[in-house]
Amino acid sequence: MYRIAHILAYFLNGTGKWPDYIDWYMASCRANSTIDFFIFTDDHSLAKWEETPNIHIVYMTFGEVTDRIHERLGPVKITKPYKLCDMKPVYGHIFREWIKDYDFWAFGDCDLIFGDLRKTFTDAFLDRYDWFQILGNLEIIRNTDEVNQYYRLQRPEWSKHRDFIWDNIMREEENQAFDEQNGLPMILRENEKKIYWNRENFVNIYQPEKGYQKMIDNTVQHNTLFQYWKWENGSIYHVNALTGKKKEYLYIHFSNRKLKTIPYEGQDEVFITVNSELKNSIHRKDTFAGGDFVKVYTKKIREYIKWHLTHLHGKDRSEL
Repeated sequence: MYRIAHILAYFLNGTGKWPDYIDWYMASCRANSTIDFFIFTDDHSLAKWEETPNIHIVYMTFGEVTDRIHERLGPVKITKPYKLCDMKPVYGHIFREWIKDYDFWAFGDCDLIFGDLRKTFTDAFLDRYDWFQILGNLEIIRNTDEVNQYYRLQRPEWSKHRDFIWDNIMREEENQAFDEQNGLPMILRENEKKIYWNRENFVNIYQPEKGYQKMIDNTVQHNTLFQYWKWENGSIYHVNALTGKKKEYLYIHFSNRKLKTIPYEGQDEVFITVNSELKNSIHRKDTFAGGDFVKVYTKKIREYIKWHLTHLHGKDRSEL
């Protein structure tokens, strides 16, 4: 089995905080026992997870990590932890001592709960590509010198985002989202690299500032009027509360969502409601999506029409 190391760099720097549901994130890391999770942080509140065999907490200050970045990448403009999002595709250099013995390494966020990652990332599947996924909440990279240098790739003359390249990103003080979509994943597609491009195998919740009050998913194709999500024995499911039909996903990402959570006390399951709550049990009132159900379907119809007007028929969406 290919060895995978997942890297999370999360620095509070005296003012930040972990998500309230961080222990559920950590539990989902532990459940993926064949993947090693390296957490680089300046905060000791996760110390109770230090004895978990596949979780490795490495303590350093934000100043120490910026010194490491400058040493290995040159004069990168980084003054606050959020800028590390642009550094994610370069973690293979920044933290290379910890991942040198792994076949693949990954980066991601902690505002999520993982499902069973190995159900998707089998050895046979990993053999097909060098880079997997398109959003910064989880991307997996083949750990070779060539692939680890992809962040330096230039864009072709015809690119719509020709100036959105590493040489410019490193000079910007604010996060530019270089790690996702039109950043490095699009650069790889433009350079015809072997990237697995998929929006539909994870649950990405709409942000409340986009006008949605409930936790409505903006990636899967089957939002229902009554629905919920469930983390169960290390897997994450979307569930139709009317029919009981469920579908498994890689992870659920709570983008800019504040959740009302419950303490993690060793449970092997938790229900995630459309009302932004983690609960030990689910009731019908917790599953009603309301008017947001209409909004999301209107958006899906527009996206469906746009997709078929702008893409060639007969080609797999993950290969486009």
